[in-house]
Amino acid sequence: MTCYDPTDIQQQQEFRPAASACGPGAAGGIGGGAEQVLAPSPQPQLSLPGLEAFLPPQAAPLELDICPITLTEDTKRLLEKWDKERAVSRGACLTIYPSGEISAGYFRSGRRSVPKRAEKLVSVSFTTRARKTIRRAVECSSVEFKLFVTLTFDPKIAQLNDSGQVDQEWAKTRFKRFLNTVKKKYDRLLEKTRKAQQELSYIWVAEIQEQHTKNIHFHILFDHPFIPAQWLAKIWDQAPNSVNVKRLNNQEHAVRYMLKYMGKGHCPIEGKRYGMTKNLLDSIKPLKIRYEGDERREAFRTVKRKFYWEIENNGGHVSDFGLSIPAPRREKIWRDKDGRHRTTKGVPPDLAQRFLQALDKPMKRIDWENEVLGITPEDDSDVPF
Repeated sequence: MTCYDPTDIQQQQEFRPAASACGPGAAGGIGGGAEQVLAPSPQPQLSLPGLEAFLPPQAAPLELDICPITLTEDTKRLLEKWDKERAVSRGACLTIYPSGEISAGYFRSGRRSVPKRAEKLVSVSFTTRARKTIRRAVECSSVEFKLFVTLTFDPKIAQLNDSGQVDQEWAKTRFKRFLNTVKKKYDRLLEKTRKAQQELSYIWVAEIQEQHTKNIHFHILFDHPFIPAQWLAKIWDQAPNSVNVKRLNNQEHAVRYMLKYMGKGHCPIEGKRYGMTKNLLDSIKPLKIRYEGDERREAFRTVKRKFYWEIENNGGHVSDFGLSIPAPRREKIWRDKDGRHRTTKGVPPDLAQRFLQALDKPMKRIDWENEVLGITPEDDSDVPF
């Protein structure tokens, strides 16, 4: 006979779990009796003061059915975008500009970029990309820039900040109004005369006077041979000597002037540091070619090694990540400020053409082999759910 302590039985009944699915009496008593243990009373739910109005009554748990019949169009597009971003592919890309310049390199897709912050941009100097954009705008377009205009501010008239310098936000507003006035005038002339020569194109850059006043001022390249300086000074509405107009002889001087002033003024400027008209932006849009696959990537690397010394000795550059071939130009000998002679390497016009022909042969062979063998890219990406 087994003896039980009444206190142990009471503790077992208190800590015994809730009634099972065996029905009444399944909790079991001592010696098989019909004693039933009641389930513990439900605990009161914690209240969320102030949030009851935002919660739906008896909200059901969120479920996602990935059956193709019940999927909506938005969900299908979301899943397709997820699969596309998740897929990783490698290869080489080629960029050909209208001027004949070529830049190429390797790529790898499937990486997500960090989202940009919506905040005010403050730059200290011009980036390499900005210099290349302005140079390509002059080289690729058929526009010939003939005027170089410099706009400065009079501290006695201009709005100053707490440091005693010209306020940059106020200066950008005045400069934008100035460009809009000039552009509207020549747009009206274009509508009246219907002559393409009346269309106005320009490139502008902002600069800081680093040595003296440290005030912001602007440089503009215009494609018109004559714009009245008195009229420009009138709409600029500053001191009479705040507008300086200089005539240019050729396009090379225009590029040299802009790049010269872009290298100066290493001071912070809020907002954009340069800009141009839409027709110039459209003129520098390149042709982009992508060679996807490891086999095409290796073919591009082979051709790059073959043309290494020829590109390097003719003004181009080859690195581990790609290459660049400048636009065709002649070799020049010039003298710098110190009186020393400098030489600018020329680029033969057939260099880019021979490189493209050498690259086209292995790419066509790879395309033919894949077509004969029936090789097609497969998507092995899984559904994320």
